[in-house]
Formats: sequence, structure tokens, C-alpha cells
Amino acid sequence: MRTCILTATVIICCCKQSISQDNQTVVLKRSWQVGLGLGELPIGSSFKPSVTFGYHITDKLYAGVIFQFPDKINRNGTSFNARSTNLEGLVNSGETVAQRFMLQCRYTPIQFGPYLSAGLVFNGRDTELMNFDNRTRIIGGQVHDGSLSITQTRPAGWGFACGIGYQYNFSNGFSVNAEWTPAWMQYPVPTYTISSSTELPKSAINNIKKNMDNGFKSSPTNMYKVFHVGFSYRLTQE
Repeated sequence: MRTCILTATVIICCCKQSISQDNQTVVLKRSWQVGLGLGELPIGSSFKPSVTFGYHITDKLYAGVIFQFPDKINRNGTSFNARSTNLEGLVNSGETVAQRFMLQCRYTPIQFGPYLSAGLVFNGRDTELMNFDNRTRIIGGQVHDGSLSITQTRPAGWGFACGIGYQYNFSNGFSVNAEWTPAWMQYPVPTYTISSSTELPKSAINNIKKNMDNGFKSSPTNMYKVFHVGFSYRLTQE
């Protein structure tokens, strides 16, 4: 999550500093735009490829859509949800990330500046499976000896999102952009399936769920959202 925001910020800053004389002559009004990108940084075998399509109504106003394809991610030691269990001995963690979709409007108030993004965002159901090794643990004040498997499911849902991004327009029709547009404070309610190689007391199960719920709501990455980094091409109407 922090890596995504940092990358988007770096791209925005670099693009702003590299504005050339060619870019000052670019006219966006009445041009269609199609593009490709990533909804997740290519870390841990993840890509989440995406496609974009939209129309520049004026030089400042753009309307379009972003669609991101489902993907599978090997979170392992980078899993925020696994760390929120407060359990040691993580063996592996993998997440099945569903499709993302956003119908958006973008407004660029200042020439060559960042744009404001707002619209409706849809995230499909995400599921993460975490496996923990066989050892003795104290969970919720109870001693437990055995291995654990935890499945956390985030339900699908819609939300009204608003965020920020930046697009750098080359004079040859190509553009690069990055944006982060979340549905602020619109957290889904996750569900859990917890199994063990030995009997797990109910108090221990409740303790794990409580820790994971607290961790879930503390991370902006769990809000319904769209993160996008990519490039596009403009088709100007004559």
C-alpha cells in the first residue's frame, strides 16, 4: 500500500518536473483516449493488468472508465492481513484479487498540474489464504498446539470514490499517468474461516478475528478503491 502511494507520488513529481515545450502545445479537447496499465505494482508475481477508455470533453475535463482484471498475488511475508493476526510461523499467504472497475470524471484545475478524480468504484470479492506452521502458541490467553489456516474474504461492493492523479501528455499522442482513487472510509466487513490441525478454543478464534478486524480497518488499502499506473494514446478528432 505505502509502496503504491510512494510510486504514484514519484511518478507525479517526475512528470511535473519534466514538462517540456512540446507538452505546452498539446490540446486534449475532443480527443478519445485508450490505454493499458497496472493495478498493482509487479511485486510478488502480481500485475493486475488494466485497460482504460475515455474522452476529453475539454482540456480540463475528462470522463472515462478503468477496468482491472482479476489476479493472484503471493503475499507471503508482505501480507498485511497475516501480520494483523499477531501469530508467528507464517508459511505462506496467497490472495485471489477480483476485478476492479471505476466510472470516473477527472478535473485538472491548473494547467500541467495534478487532476482530481471522482466517480463510482466497484471491487469484486477478494480472498486471502494464510497458512501457519505447527507450533505451540498462546492465542487469546489460551495455549494452542498445532497448525492453522485462515481464510479472509472481503465481499464485493460499490462506493463513491475521490482521489488524485497526474497525467503527462506527450506531443506524439502518448500519455503516462498514475492515480489513487479510494472510496474514503467505506470499508467492507470481512468474513473468516479458521481451521486447525487440533481443536481451537472459541476464545482463540474470537481473538484472531478481533485482531484481524482491527488491522483491516487501519489500512487504507482495504477500502474499495482503484490504484492505476499506465500509459495511453489519444485519438484526436479532426
